[in-house]
Amino acid sequence: MSDDFDTDGMNESGQDVGAFDAPDLSTQDYADHTAKMTANALEATGLIEIVEVRAGPGQVHLLGRVKKDNERAYVEHVVDPSLEAMEDEEVDGHICKQFFRRNGRKKYGWTFSFAAEDLRAAANTICNSFASQAPRFEVTESPLQGPGTPQGSVGAGGQGAGRKGAAAVRG
Repeated sequence: MSDDFDTDGMNESGQDVGAFDAPDLSTQDYADHTAKMTANALEATGLIEIVEVRAGPGQVHLLGRVKKDNERAYVEHVVDPSLEAMEDEEVDGHICKQFFRRNGRKKYGWTFSFAAEDLRAAANTICNSFASQAPRFEVTESPLQGPGTPQGSVGAGGQGAGRKGAAAVRG
């Protein structure tokens, strides 16, 4: 198979390459897709878990959980830049706590909603505003257990690693 893209003839599935048109999406499908992509971008911050995704033509509505320990970081790194982006792009939107009752108990979640004529452009602007702001988490590496390392052995005193699987060290 060559690296060049052939614009004439048939593809491997028998479709006429020249007659190919991208599928048309309904405004609802377009809004649903944009809402899911926005939810993924928010969850990628590690500060919010999206629990409800709703969309309609020209609008996105998300509901999420933010751990109490993460609220300050969420407001600083996601809410503030998002509201600024909404204001700069003249997007109608809001981010707030939503209180409700579930199973007789008071609960709350964070609502992230916006509406715009060009929904994709608005979502991209908003998501880009917090993507660079989100805190980065550092991963610590730990060595894995392998052959020749004590695993679950008990020493003479009844605790810790024993000599099982140990190799003599010569100096």
